Amino acid sequence: MVSTVRLLQPKSEAERQGESPRCEKHSQILTLFCEEDLEVLCHQCAQLPDHEGHHMRPITEAAADHRGRIQSYTQPLRRQVADLQKQLAIQERELLGLSEKVKSSRQQVSSEYESVSLLLRNTEEVVLSRLDEDEDDLQHQHNASMTDISDHISALNRLLTELAEKIVMPEVELLAAIKGTLNMYGNLKPPEPCSFRVRVPEAIIPLSYPAMQKFREDITLDPETAHPKVYLFEDKRHAIFMKRKQSVPPNPKRFEIYPAVLGSEAFNSGRHYWEVQVGSKTRWAVGVCTESLPRSVKQSQAEQNGCWTIQLHHGNYVACGTEPVTLLLKEKPRGIGVYLDCDLGEISFYNLSDRSYIHSFMYNFPEVLKPYFYVGRDSKPLGVCQVTMTDKC
Repeated sequence: MVSTVRLLQPKSEAERQGESPRCEKHSQILTLFCEEDLEVLCHQCAQLPDHEGHHMRPITEAAADHRGRIQSYTQPLRRQVADLQKQLAIQERELLGLSEKVKSSRQQVSSEYESVSLLLRNTEEVVLSRLDEDEDDLQHQHNASMTDISDHISALNRLLTELAEKIVMPEVELLAAIKGTLNMYGNLKPPEPCSFRVRVPEAIIPLSYPAMQKFREDITLDPETAHPKVYLFEDKRHAIFMKRKQSVPPNPKRFEIYPAVLGSEAFNSGRHYWEVQVGSKTRWAVGVCTESLPRSVKQSQAEQNGCWTIQLHHGNYVACGTEPVTLLLKEKPRGIGVYLDCDLGEISFYNLSDRSYIHSFMYNFPEVLKPYFYVGRDSKPLGVCQVTMTDKC
């Protein structure tokens, strides 16, 4: 196309006079242009049968017409070039975005696998700890049983010695002592046989944060259980401690000693997960408890059988179940994830700040469980996260 444009560019008068193009066949000046064959011809070429009936135009007229046509191609071609350059830029941006997405996905996958690995290690420690406890119990039972059997053997030997002595006694002495001997023999009770049993815990595979979202529950707070100084917001998802008691009707379900409240939902089977916002509160506890947990009796946390929680108390994070366990957390949690598996007998806690595993309790839950929230006595609210389309707090 460029070559054609150069051929059709107008030349100066001197150039036209000194360089008149001539036909290679007839050596005549080229003066005509065949529109059908798009060829430059001399008058003699135009008479040949090959061009018979073809539309012939003077070179000057044809060149001006085709120059205009070529000029009309310029703008569309420039637009195509601009569009393609724009498309290239878009593709480069998309490729860069996809590369960043792949990098982010790679980091996320690595993080998830590391999280699962950490969960498995922590769960292994929990299960092995339970086995260690069972082994200690077995050893204690064995020692107690051995002591009972040894004591009974000693008592039997003493009785045998005494019987041997009494057999050779004179009749009067024998009959005088027979009552004590018969009582001793009659009161002999062999020790109960000890039944040793090892609880082999099932292999527990902790769930990652995305996997737990399948079990999200929309938890609300039960006003009938709220302490008179615990004020519930209208959405029944947030609670705050008030210094002045509210005028509330008496209810045996209501907490009277501790500023606490229960969830409205109750669980006795299946798997469940919910999240709690604790923010910058200085005292809180979240977890589960049995429906029969005392509400009007003052008990230490260690005495609260039937309550399994993670709590912040005097600046320390503590797991409270059958006995308290002090926890060391890498990052201060502003939210706690609670995962409950009623069938497996597991309750696990997660730090929502970094989605890390915190602690698990393994227990054969005896009855229906309800979400438990200790609000504390500070002026900052505690809230239950609502289940949304994005499943985030």
